[in-house]
Amino acid sequence: MHYTIRAYYGGVKQGELKGTFTSTGFTPDAGYNAYMQLGRNKTYTFICFNDKVTPNGSNLDVALANAKDARIGRQQIALTTVDQSINLSSKHVGCRIQTKVMAKKDIPTALTSTIESIGATIPQTVSYDPVTNTYTTTATTTMAPTANNSPASTGLKYYASDFGKDYGYTSQASYLYFLPGMDAANLKLNNLSGTIFWKPFNMNISKLSTTSKLLVANGSYAATIKMKPQYTYLMSDGTTGFFKETTQGGGSKTPIALVIDANQRMAIALKNANGGTSMQWCSINYRNTKTNVHGIFNTRKAFPYTGDLSRDPTSGKDETYNASYTTPAVTGNKVKGQNPDFLACYAAAHYNPGVVYTGSPTLQWYLPSANDWTQMQTVAFWNMGPVTYDNQEGACYYHLFDTAFTQVGENNISFIFFWTSTEQYPSEALTYKISSSFGPDYDWKYNPYGVGNKVRAFVTY
Repeated sequence: MHYTIRAYYGGVKQGELKGTFTSTGFTPDAGYNAYMQLGRNKTYTFICFNDKVTPNGSNLDVALANAKDARIGRQQIALTTVDQSINLSSKHVGCRIQTKVMAKKDIPTALTSTIESIGATIPQTVSYDPVTNTYTTTATTTMAPTANNSPASTGLKYYASDFGKDYGYTSQASYLYFLPGMDAANLKLNNLSGTIFWKPFNMNISKLSTTSKLLVANGSYAATIKMKPQYTYLMSDGTTGFFKETTQGGGSKTPIALVIDANQRMAIALKNANGGTSMQWCSINYRNTKTNVHGIFNTRKAFPYTGDLSRDPTSGKDETYNASYTTPAVTGNKVKGQNPDFLACYAAAHYNPGVVYTGSPTLQWYLPSANDWTQMQTVAFWNMGPVTYDNQEGACYYHLFDTAFTQVGENNISFIFFWTSTEQYPSEALTYKISSSFGPDYDWKYNPYGVGNKVRAFVTY
C-alpha cells in the first residue's frame, strides 16, 4: 500500500517520504530516499497516510467516499545520537456502525430495513490536523435511505439461548462507514421487518442512539435492538391487552390469564389452582375406573407405541362441565367440575384468580385436556409435529415463556407437571410439563405413594 510519511517538530514539517509498504519492507518512490535526515536528540511527531487521504496545506482531508479505506497513523518518537529505524502503524480514519437485532428465540428468516440520516447531518468531508491530532467536519450532507438487511440467526435452535434464557440469537447487518464526528443519534432505522415470534412485524426506530453519541476514528459500533414477544393477557374487565396495559407494566388493568389462542378465545390462568398445592386426579373411589367417555385407552399395548393423542380430541371444558362426557360408572354428579371425587376438575372449576371479573359472560374455568395443551404450541414457541406416543415431545423456549407469567408478578410455569382432563387407562391420566422438552406424560389418577400433580385452569372468554 502506498503511503506518505511526514516528520514534524514544533508543529513544523521537517521531512517527507513517499513509497510503498509491502510485507518485506518499504520501497521509496522515484526521487525519494528510504531514509529521512533529522536532528538528533529530539522528539518528532511522525504522520503516515495512504492515498485515500488528500493533503490540504498542513492538514489532511478525507471524503466520505473514502471513509472505509482512508488510513492515518500518528506516533511520537524520540531520536537519539545514532541512526535508527522506526516502525509506523496506521489506523482507519473512518468509523463503522451496524445494527444488531437480538432475541431469546431463533430468528428464522432474514430481516429487512433501511437507514437514513435525520437531515443534512452526515460529515461529508473532515480535515485532520496532525499537530493537534483532531478532526474537524468541513462539510455535511444527507444520507438517503440505504438498504440495511440482515440474515436469519445461525445459533443452534433452543440451545444457543439456553431455551430462551439469554439473548443468544443475532441478525447482524453489514457495516456502514462514516467519518469521525458522526453522531449516531442522527441516524434512523425505517421499516425493520420480518418474523421472529408469532406474526410478521414492521417497526421504525427514530434514532439509533437515544442520546448524542459521537463516533470516533477507527471506532466500531453496534446499535443493538433487543426483541421481546408481546404476550396478550385477559384482563379482569373482560378486555385483552399487552403487558404495558397491566398494572405491572405501568398501565391500569389487572391481568388474570394469558391468551394462548386468540382465535379460539382460549387463555391459561396465571396461577395454579388449589392454592398451588398438588393433588390427585380423582379420589380412591375411581382410581381404576374409566370415567371419561372419550380418551386414548389401550393405545400403548406394545412397543413401539401406537396411538395418536389427537385421534379423539376433546375439550377439557366439556370434560369438566358436560355430564355426557362422563361414563355411567360414575355415581353422583356426573359434572366432574362439581363432583369433589374428581379433585383436579373440581379445583380447576373453582379456581379464583384473586380479583373480581367484571367482563361478560361469566367465566368458566376448566381442567384442560391434552388436546387443549397442544394449543399452546405457538405462544410457547413449542416446535413439534403431531403428538403421538412415538413423538411425544418437542423442544420449547421455556425460559422465554416463563416471562409471560413472571413479568406480571406470577411464578414460573416450567418444570411442573400439570394434570389434564384426559384419561389414558382406567388407572391413568395424562399430564403436561413445559421444559426443554414439552409434551405429555402420564401418572396414576390416584397414587397412594405420591402427592399428585398441579392444576392450571384454562378458560374461554
